[in-house]
Amino acid sequence: MFKLELVGQYSPKLLEANQAYSFINFASIGSVFGQTPSTINYFCDGMLMSTFMSRVTGKTIGRVSFDFTSIADLVLGSAEQLGKRVYFVGARQVELDLFISKIKSLYPQLAIAGYHNGYFDTSQAEAIQADICHSEADILIVGLGAGLQEQFEQDALRAGFRGVAFTCGGFIRQEALATRQYYPAMINRLHLRAFYRMYREPHTIKRYLIDYPSNFVHLLTMLARHKVAISVGE
Repeated sequence: MFKLELVGQYSPKLLEANQAYSFINFASIGSVFGQTPSTINYFCDGMLMSTFMSRVTGKTIGRVSFDFTSIADLVLGSAEQLGKRVYFVGARQVELDLFISKIKSLYPQLAIAGYHNGYFDTSQAEAIQADICHSEADILIVGLGAGLQEQFEQDALRAGFRGVAFTCGGFIRQEALATRQYYPAMINRLHLRAFYRMYREPHTIKRYLIDYPSNFVHLLTMLARHKVAISVGE
């Protein structure tokens, strides 16, 4: 039986944990089921997933994403105020450079412990994880795509990283290419983020129109056959 550990809401106290967190929606949950047992705790990324999991568990589970419509500013702003060191991994080098420049302008006092692009092999990954540990980073933010990013943050913790790790999907790339913020205020307010992303990034159309319904059916089947157990923590 697969065990899925959910977090109902984001809390600033999570920044003090030595824990890996990630985010699931009906596009990414397929990769979660394909993984070996992990120690990751998951937030529900998207209104559909949070509503579904609230119904299934009988507990209120909020929509939490690592972007500026949700907790990115809470995490980075708290890190800046508390003097916590942040390490970023993800995107192409040119995108990462643009992103770091943007983050420095938004959070001028933020301590950036280091950063690395998201294109590397297994041996390079080990070197990056060692650098993360040596950098004395308190917060690790990883955007490598579903599956790879979860594995990387777990490997970083096993390598000795003592802080808290969050995956961030396409956040680094999206913000690097956005003039201000990726999602316009009206789009965010009307909860049309999925449609806007399909417009901005056509390659995501398959994800929303094919992966979402197929993974939804897969999850329902697993629940009906008691092949997945879901627990909800704070």
